[in-house]
Amino acid sequence: MDKKPLFCIILSAALFGISTPISKLLVDDIPPLALAGFLYLGAFLGLFIYAIILRMRGPRKYEREPPLERRDLPWLAGAILSGGVIAPVALMQGLTLVSGFASSLLLNLEGVATAIIAVAVFKEHAGRRIWFALLFMTLAGVSLSWDPGQGELDPGGPLLIVLAMICWGVDNNLTQHISNKDPTQIVQLKGIVAGTTSLSLAALLGLQVSLDVSILFALFLGSLSYGLSLILFIKALEGLGSSRTGSFFSFGPFIGAVVSILL
Repeated sequence: MDKKPLFCIILSAALFGISTPISKLLVDDIPPLALAGFLYLGAFLGLFIYAIILRMRGPRKYEREPPLERRDLPWLAGAILSGGVIAPVALMQGLTLVSGFASSLLLNLEGVATAIIAVAVFKEHAGRRIWFALLFMTLAGVSLSWDPGQGELDPGGPLLIVLAMICWGVDNNLTQHISNKDPTQIVQLKGIVAGTTSLSLAALLGLQVSLDVSILFALFLGSLSYGLSLILFIKALEGLGSSRTGSFFSFGPFIGAVVSILL
């Protein structure tokens, strides 16, 4: 097996894994809907600056993969709606109801959702080892995130996080169909559309956002955990497929849980 997709997905999982405990801190200062917008806007801005730097270094440094075509737009539109709008808003709202540690471990369900959708809807083959790996990582995540000492469990937070994971599972499978195209272009489009949509909705709803340093932290986090992480994820999709990529991506939540403990 080619090692490059494996390296991409492990680094992608680590970058995304750290986003949940840090977002848990930011959501105290920024409304969930607005925070989702800033994260994806940060992904766009980070990659926009990166593209400018590559152009300045000369045409050889800016060799792009095939650009998106008109026939790719339905896949991209579905990915943006499910993974760029619904999923992050649901996750940010869920973070207000559960701990950062628990929410990090519940992110394991994204890999499960991705694999199930890939096999059930898109007829992708997945071996028994993948299913066993997903099963054990999911059980480990759920058992570690359950704290009986917290008393009665409010199902609202976990259900919102599960919804986010299902939507990202849909996003991953839709993106897999255009994974051979320029990943920077895909993530930039997803970032600008998803970011402006969430921020516009926040403005229409009259949500108050303080113009302070927390916004800069959100943009920087988005450039890494939603920008660079997504590019690496798309590169892994092309080499591994949706189900295998989802299974390796399930390591990310455990990294996020460790960061949550340290914070």
